[in-house]
Amino acid sequence: MKRSLPDVFFVNVNRVFFFLMKLLMWFVIALELLKIGSFILQALQNFPGTPDFTYRLVVKLLNILIIYEIFVTLTSAFELQRIKLTYVVDTAIVFFIRELIVLTFSNKEIPTQSALTFGGIILALGLLRLITIRFSLQPSLPAEEKKKPHSYEQHKK
Repeated sequence: MKRSLPDVFFVNVNRVFFFLMKLLMWFVIALELLKIGSFILQALQNFPGTPDFTYRLVVKLLNILIIYEIFVTLTSAFELQRIKLTYVVDTAIVFFIRELIVLTFSNKEIPTQSALTFGGIILALGLLRLITIRFSLQPSLPAEEKKKPHSYEQHKK
């Protein structure tokens, strides 16, 4: 079956867009890694360094994970032309775990209410992730696709 010119154009624009998005993702991650490398070199030059070195390093590394998760979610949304709840929940889980780790490394006392809130949110998101995997919905076929024959023999009749 031959595709129309607008379909071919859309497919090519889509491919270029995905390529540029992935290129941007790796550029941003590489830039963040260079910033981390520069940060480590500065800390080594000013040895013994500052007391919040570990805290700032952990925050910078966890930011890379968040950036990666967001780009994975966006890429899958554009590729599949729908938003997968699993990817969104994964991103939210990583974000809340990052916040919990940042709180832990901040050397401040974490209030019990905050710790329980973070734990409850992570538990709820984990259960939501489990439910989305267990009961994932397959996209329904359009009416035209349902009418099409499924095999060559059916098509001949």
